[in-house]
Amino acid sequence: MTAATGKFESSMEVVRAFHTVLNSASTVPEHTFRRNSTAYPLVCYVNNITGLFLSESFDPIPIFVARAIEHMAEFPPHTERLKRYHQLVTSYLTHTAYHLTNFVAGAVFDSDRVPAVVLHGGCQQVPSWAQR
Repeated sequence: MTAATGKFESSMEVVRAFHTVLNSASTVPEHTFRRNSTAYPLVCYVNNITGLFLSESFDPIPIFVARAIEHMAEFPPHTERLKRYHQLVTSYLTHTAYHLTNFVAGAVFDSDRVPAVVLHGGCQQVPSWAQR
C-alpha cells in the first residue's frame, strides 16, 4: 500500500463514520424529518451527499455542500440539539471537501458559496458525542 492509498483509505473511513451517525436518532434533532421543519432541507442535502458518495457519483456533491452551508446560514440553530447537528454537518461538509479535493479528480467547489474554512479545513473526525 502506498502512502497515497493509505491516506485515501483513512479518509474514506472517516466518510463512512460520518455516514453511520448523520441520520441516527441521537444526532438528528426532533421533528427534522417532517417536511415543515426548517431543518428538513438540510437533512435532505446531507442525505443527497451521502447517496452520491455511495453511488460514487462525485460531480454533484459540491453543489449540495454549498446548498447545505447556505441553508445553515439562512436558518441558524434555535436549539442546543440543532446547534450540535449543525456542528456535525459542518465537520462532515469540511471532510467531504477535503476528501474530494484530495482524492477525486475534477471536484470543483464554488468558493463564493463555500467558505474557505470549509474548503481548507482539512481532515475531520466524527465528534465523540456523536459516535455510536
